[in-house]
Amino acid sequence: MRLNVSTIAGILAVVVLFGLLQVSLKSTNYDRLVLGLNRPMPLTKIVDFDPTAVTGVVIGAALGGFREVAATMLWIKVDERWDEGKGTEAGTLGLMRSTTLLDPHWLEPWRIMGWHLAYNLYVETKDPQEQAVLLAKSIACLKEGISWNPDVYDLYFELGWTYFDKIKDFENAAKWLESSIQFEHPEYIERLIAHAYERLPDIDKALDWYDYCLKRNPGDHTAAGATITIKERYLRSWRLYKAKQYDAALNELNYYMLVSPQDQIGLHLMATIYEAKGDKRKAYDTWMLAGHARAMDDYARFKANALATENGWPAPPAPRQFLEKSSRQLAAPTHTE
Repeated sequence: MRLNVSTIAGILAVVVLFGLLQVSLKSTNYDRLVLGLNRPMPLTKIVDFDPTAVTGVVIGAALGGFREVAATMLWIKVDERWDEGKGTEAGTLGLMRSTTLLDPHWLEPWRIMGWHLAYNLYVETKDPQEQAVLLAKSIACLKEGISWNPDVYDLYFELGWTYFDKIKDFENAAKWLESSIQFEHPEYIERLIAHAYERLPDIDKALDWYDYCLKRNPGDHTAAGATITIKERYLRSWRLYKAKQYDAALNELNYYMLVSPQDQIGLHLMATIYEAKGDKRKAYDTWMLAGHARAMDDYARFKANALATENGWPAPPAPRQFLEKSSRQLAAPTHTE
């Protein structure tokens, strides 16, 4: 039987493909056994996979050493679910988790899964306990991703941003953002670190980071403007606070707060001074004011709740005139002892 040209070409293509596959398998086995890379997926991890998402083909690819291929196949299914309007259904999260198990060195699934938990799924529920669980899962997801990818900035930044933007835990935000800049990174991260220290507040560290930004780039108008604002509004009060001259610090700050009584950084600084002074009730009221003045100031509400718990006080919802009344009371001059 005579073979035509197309048949011969097809046979040759199969032979070439088979040869390439053998080379790939040898390389994979060498990496896995000799260099300790490309570790096979532990069989015990299969229980963590979403059974509705993992087909026989995916399992075969995973166990056969082609985890990256299997991960790509699952990620395609994630995209398909988004296109079908099923992005917030439980199956999508299962697919994401399965993808990270198959290829833990692929950054995008970790980043997207952390964001999906902290943002997409978070807004799907109004239950505070469920929201807290989702945020905890997001943090755990990103930390696990960092453990697999400790030598690039991306997931450190995502974790720092989640603490900064969603949880309003500025201390942890600064910590993880600072960890990210030990690797090649975008220059805006240093400014974000400064913003985190502003909101704690730690005025000295905020100024140090803005100063770094300006030394690196004298044309950084954001850092220049923030430096001017801090020095004009908060620095004198901060210096008095650090010198333990608490009443003088409050009086100094009140000059500005009379003009802008709901300023976030000013209220945070005022509450910090009251706490250092030992006036826990005034500190509590100030944190409460900051928390109600800005819907997203969860950090202030956290600090107020911590003081309430520490002192056995209730943390009631704000009455109708809470903001106006509190602003007047807190702006009253403080008498020097």
